[in-house]
Amino acid sequence: MTQHTYSVILKRFLTEHPNPSGITASGLLAFVNKRTWSNSRQCVALAACKTFLAWHYGQTHPSLGAKLKRIVGKPQRALTPESALQLLASFDPFTAKGSRDLAICALALDTGLRESELCRLLQADTDIEHCVLQVIVKGGQWKAAVFSPQTAAHIEHWKSFRKSLKPQGNLFCNIYTGKGLTPTGLYNTVRIWGEHIGIKLSVHDLRRSFAILATLNGAPERVLMEGGRWSNSTMIVRYTRTLKLEAMRQYLPVGRLESGR
Repeated sequence: MTQHTYSVILKRFLTEHPNPSGITASGLLAFVNKRTWSNSRQCVALAACKTFLAWHYGQTHPSLGAKLKRIVGKPQRALTPESALQLLASFDPFTAKGSRDLAICALALDTGLRESELCRLLQADTDIEHCVLQVIVKGGQWKAAVFSPQTAAHIEHWKSFRKSLKPQGNLFCNIYTGKGLTPTGLYNTVRIWGEHIGIKLSVHDLRRSFAILATLNGAPERVLMEGGRWSNSTMIVRYTRTLKLEAMRQYLPVGRLESGR
């Protein structure tokens, strides 16, 4: 659940209900259900609205009893090894923007950082020599992440462009103003990356791709939990559930029967 998503939902909610002090649980559910959103998006919208209403009006607000059953949806987008390599190869490292975008993409795939975390990451908290970083993550806690020497090289190359921009402390900045990237700006940037290689793409797709690609590389679940800063394996199981089906291919009856094995 990103800051961008919450912002879009709450703007729509407050446009329709500019004074939501008296909205009931059923009224809040009506707002969520009347859209063509997926069940997952509806649950996110309900959580965003309830969080806002509890913050603004207190824990006794009449809408806070609203509940919506979460349905496990179809697998969400993630990159395959082939499409991940295609994406990494699509950037022009000889330009400031291409070098920056390559470094962001590589770091996102190596660490699974969310868009807000990538935006708030400071150069001072990124240790290129030891390939480790520290950043404030969802929930307000400092967490560490590791990245590959290849990604470190991409970041180091980006820094050769970055130093001429008179940037603020953020590792990744706007190539024209030197100001730190915003989640909305990064969201739009990553969407355009996908368009360039003919796919739909978001920053959170890169987080899912981190989980799937690391699993394909043989990462144990417990190690992956630490690497992605998950407190339990629920999201890992959700992101990687299709991989277990792939293991079934070698046992499919028709293939065995018609190949004579």
